[in-house]
Amino acid sequence: MDGRNIKDTLDLSESRAYGAALEILGAYKLTDNFCVNLDIVLKDLGAFNKVTYEIEPKSRLPYHPGCRHVVFRPREHVHLDRFADIVRSIKARIGFEATSPWWKKLFRRPDAEGA
Repeated sequence: MDGRNIKDTLDLSESRAYGAALEILGAYKLTDNFCVNLDIVLKDLGAFNKVTYEIEPKSRLPYHPGCRHVVFRPREHVHLDRFADIVRSIKARIGFEATSPWWKKLFRRPDAEGA
């Protein structure tokens, strides 16, 4: 199986990546550079030399402030099960979690489940 055709796309949170990078480095302030923050997180996870990634331009995304669409691919020497573990770790650490705007909660019916 050709690993170059394997990919997984994640929606990642800019703010969670920033917070994780701060925690990892023990810093109190960093530049607001998502790519640098993602590199720091990948190094901390031990995944920096195991995956490649491509950050899609914000203009290609539906409007979700703070969300970045990132395509990950395993490097040649990485087995698919290890790649899946890495992707799960990245998602757990800095995955984007869409929340409903506060004003939507005002108009939600009390008997509506999952709305």
